[in-house]
Amino acid sequence: MQSDIEAFEAIGFQKARYCRYIDTKRWDEFGKLFSAEPEVRFMDPEGNIVGAFNSVADFVAVTARYLEGARTIHQVHNAELERMSAHQVTAIWSMEDYLVFPADDETRPASMHGYGHYHETWELADGQWRIAKLALHRTILEIKPKERVQ
Repeated sequence: MQSDIEAFEAIGFQKARYCRYIDTKRWDEFGKLFSAEPEVRFMDPEGNIVGAFNSVADFVAVTARYLEGARTIHQVHNAELERMSAHQVTAIWSMEDYLVFPADDETRPASMHGYGHYHETWELADGQWRIAKLALHRTILEIKPKERVQ
């Protein structure tokens, strides 16, 4: 069995990859960070669910489609990890993301800048830590609309 420190370090590396894979649009690798049927939820600052998935394929496809052509940065900080069992760890991460969408795309805003906390459950299977549950609770979400040219 991995020690807590080994498990926490491995999960930290996986979460860093989560951010990098989103920003570099490496969707195949991104999908492999999740268990087969994860519970993924996104909440706005008022606590309303704005996205929910129970399929890795659906989650990755929707994310890839929404971020197509966007320039993004995702960061996590202040990891709070707790060992629940030999094969399960819970984690809370402070987060910040900034998304800049293509200027010629009228279906998305000019940009989004958000803050909040990821609440996750990581499970060890086949020697790999994967996200089984992810809930992003936004505390701040600033959306800049496209400027309309008259």
